[in-house]
Amino acid sequence: MRSTVEKQLHIGDCRASSPWALPLTSADVDALVCDGGPASPARRAALKAAPGFAAAVRKTSAALVAIHHGNRVLNAIINDRGRFFVTLFVLDLHFRRPDDGIGLTPGRLKERCVKQGVCSATRAGALLALMKLRGYVITAPGAAPVDRRRRELVPTAKLIAHQRARWHCHFSAAAPLLLEATHALEMLDRPDFMPRLVRLISAHHCAGFRITDHIPSTGLFSERNGGMFVVFSLLAIAEEEELRRQAPIQTSISGLARSISASRAHVIKLLKDAEERGLLKRPRSGGVILMPPLVEDFHEFFALSYLLLSHFARVIGDCSETVRVRT
Repeated sequence: MRSTVEKQLHIGDCRASSPWALPLTSADVDALVCDGGPASPARRAALKAAPGFAAAVRKTSAALVAIHHGNRVLNAIINDRGRFFVTLFVLDLHFRRPDDGIGLTPGRLKERCVKQGVCSATRAGALLALMKLRGYVITAPGAAPVDRRRRELVPTAKLIAHQRARWHCHFSAAAPLLLEATHALEMLDRPDFMPRLVRLISAHHCAGFRITDHIPSTGLFSERNGGMFVVFSLLAIAEEEELRRQAPIQTSISGLARSISASRAHVIKLLKDAEERGLLKRPRSGGVILMPPLVEDFHEFFALSYLLLSHFARVIGDCSETVRVRT
């Protein structure tokens, strides 16, 4: 299934030359997933039913695990959801500099994280310090304030490349299914694409979009350190027929722990909690069985991610084309 149906842009369309800079409301968030929206229930269902969707999920899962940078210090600081959004806000605050007159500072990042309920100011500051230590952010050239909370920082090419690689995992897998994803891949290395996509995703989150509102069970994993990547690791090696038959996925606790740089006890606790909720089973014979509710929810997660990312990419592409035609 490749989507060639024309959809409205939902966020100011190209009458605004910079929809990524527009203030958004809950109505804009609702428009994304309502009937007729770019990620409507009907479009998600059609995408999940398309031949090749399960293969796309395996490909994305494997690619995300391959680029995952886990370590025990980072795991002790923040969970998967917090790590994703702190990184997003680091980039967003930097890219908003032309509009705000100031970019990324420790104080602005802490304020954003607390306001959005992502994590405490202390955890945001600790993660930012670790990002600086590992070369993902640096002090901005000429940053003068003695007060470290106001000293401006900038993301490095290393952080931008890592974020681009994450999106490549999604777009490359979705490209055979969605025409918009193919176009997104073509734009991915464009210098203007990264700032615009970051700002669109961040703006919708700040306006109230939460994926757990649509797929609550993912919260069990996203609120744990490496939890999402445990599921991704299992989905990456599970054949579609195995999931359908509820056959055990042959893996080891030690292997899962290594994939997220966590302890065996941490992984065992996660799997036990998921088993108590009926999301998986751990048979005595070994392996892990992903139960239909978990498989369905993570397929919904990927369908929603593919459609939203591809839609935002289309907004960027269409608006860029409109500006080019006008000039």
